[in-house]
Amino acid sequence: MFEVDFHILNQKATPAIYADTLANRPTFGFAGRIFINTASPYGVYRDTGSAWVQVAGIGGGPGSTGVNGLNGTTNIGLGGTLANNTTINGNFNLDFFHKSFTVNAQNSTTFNVSTYTNNGNSNVLKQLDANSSLYSELFLEPFIIYSKYNSLNYGLSLNDTTGKFALGDYNNDRKYNSFVVNDDTNEFYLTTSFNQANTDQDLFFASNSSSSIRFVKIGDFNAYQNNISLVVDDANYRIFTTGTNATKGFDLDFNNEVYNFADTNAKITCDAVNQSIELETNNLKFTGSISTSIPPTSGSILYLEVYVNNILYNILMTRP
Repeated sequence: MFEVDFHILNQKATPAIYADTLANRPTFGFAGRIFINTASPYGVYRDTGSAWVQVAGIGGGPGSTGVNGLNGTTNIGLGGTLANNTTINGNFNLDFFHKSFTVNAQNSTTFNVSTYTNNGNSNVLKQLDANSSLYSELFLEPFIIYSKYNSLNYGLSLNDTTGKFALGDYNNDRKYNSFVVNDDTNEFYLTTSFNQANTDQDLFFASNSSSSIRFVKIGDFNAYQNNISLVVDDANYRIFTTGTNATKGFDLDFNNEVYNFADTNAKITCDAVNQSIELETNNLKFTGSISTSIPPTSGSILYLEVYVNNILYNILMTRP
């Protein structure tokens, strides 16, 4: 008659093996005894006589992929130093449940990649210079990407909620230099300032928001200082200037064929439709050499020569 021998050959310091679920593990106190957890997360424990110590976290229980693989429920505790090049290959998610992790480079510069909640929707990637405590940040939010340097708002701002995309000092935190594209309003413009204290922004502005609003403006387009600018208004067939005094400058109206060169005290209007040139002034002066004639019978009397329809006319000129 055959008999089964359930005794363990104790070659060295393992007098017994116990297998069950972790909840049914016996109380420690049997030094050298091995316990095998038969349920996930599967583990091997050794009884030191005063405590259970886990000696392995990978078992051969259900769901295991063997010694060269891990199943989806296996928890791995890592520590120490990873000294060699390591490649993680495969199509899977790599999740970090802590709020940040740090990579120390060989040049003593610390690169921090951290995530945190800002109004419930912001993650941030931060680069930190460990030697000077200077840092750059890239914020990633739903529909918004923007950068900061030492908490100042400049660099890059891509805001799809407003359709506004900017490069440079997009929030006027430094020197007010920026290039802005507003896709929602079909506009783009450049702002500039000659020093950090100056807040007068002017340079270039373009709009193509509708068939009736399509123009380019060069100069002080936001009236920060003198509002001096040149406007090319393609939608309305005009080229004109703007300024603190709106009556100064020129206005070329190609649609109505009226062209003005104006100032507060003098104005010249050329009206191509009415074939007229109008001069408005309180003081008309001719300076320099003028064309005059002295007929033989007129003595010292001067005449101004004026041609009208290619016919010469003489205007009598007398001194006061």
